[in-house]
Amino acid sequence: VPEAKPAEPAFTPPPVPEVELAEPASAPPPVPDVKLAEPAAPSPQTQKTSAQTAARQAQDKKPKRNWFETFFDDDYLPTLPNETPEGTRKEAEFILSELEPAPQSAILDIGCGYGRHAVVMAARGFAVTGIDRSLPMLIKAAELTETAGVQVNFMHADMREMEFDQVFGSIYCFNTTFGYHEDNENNEVLSRIQRALMPSGRFLLSVVNRDYILDDLPLRVWWEGEGCLVMDEVEFNYFTSRIESHRSVVFNDGRQVDRSLSIRAYSLHELGKTLFDHGFRVLRVTGNLATRGRFFGQRSPLLAITCVKRS
Repeated sequence: VPEAKPAEPAFTPPPVPEVELAEPASAPPPVPDVKLAEPAAPSPQTQKTSAQTAARQAQDKKPKRNWFETFFDDDYLPTLPNETPEGTRKEAEFILSELEPAPQSAILDIGCGYGRHAVVMAARGFAVTGIDRSLPMLIKAAELTETAGVQVNFMHADMREMEFDQVFGSIYCFNTTFGYHEDNENNEVLSRIQRALMPSGRFLLSVVNRDYILDDLPLRVWWEGEGCLVMDEVEFNYFTSRIESHRSVVFNDGRQVDRSLSIRAYSLHELGKTLFDHGFRVLRVTGNLATRGRFFGQRSPLLAITCVKRS
């Protein structure tokens, strides 16, 4: 038996060298306090612009006012054209000849203004009621009645909100007041007028004749009022059939007032059908006060329609 050799010793890994851990770094320096810069105060110009923007936004949120709600103020009265007593008397006589009211009967003047027609009729014994939405005009109307020594029942009211029910034997609306509103509102006015009339009562509606004015527009017209100079720049909107006018008024004291107005213009066939649809029957059409009962189409400046309430 061969002699056994001693076993080889098992593999012994080399010794792990000792590693010295580095000394911890010194503590980081403290972070300095950083103060945020105060926002710069807005400049006066920026503040002004912001205020103007805010004012415009606030204005846009307000409901838009119709032009006739502010047009007939104290500054309007001096711009009235020279309406002579003789001219007013002739117009009042025309109105009465068309309406043929019974003596001392009740008459309604819609858009009475400062009451020049109503005063003439009251002086002739009729019970006249005048409505208008302009307080300055009604104040002047009250002064006029006091001077004339007559009584007129003036009411601060909107024609679109009348609540009369078969009160008047005669009603008239003169000088294109009917055209101030939009078509649906004008139709509402006619319904209320028809309701306010007694059975077989008469209604006289006077507006500018659309067919007459088209040849003259656009135009620029000047006139002199009471202590002021007035200029109207007038155009016609063929889409809406409205007369659009920009008015500039320069007063003797140096003030200037700029206003705009918009009036619906009608042709005879259009207004005649509208009246019929709202319970009226047309009796007569006049195109000029000098030729009562005659209408000459586009040669007639006026469209005065006399009608009666249908039963």
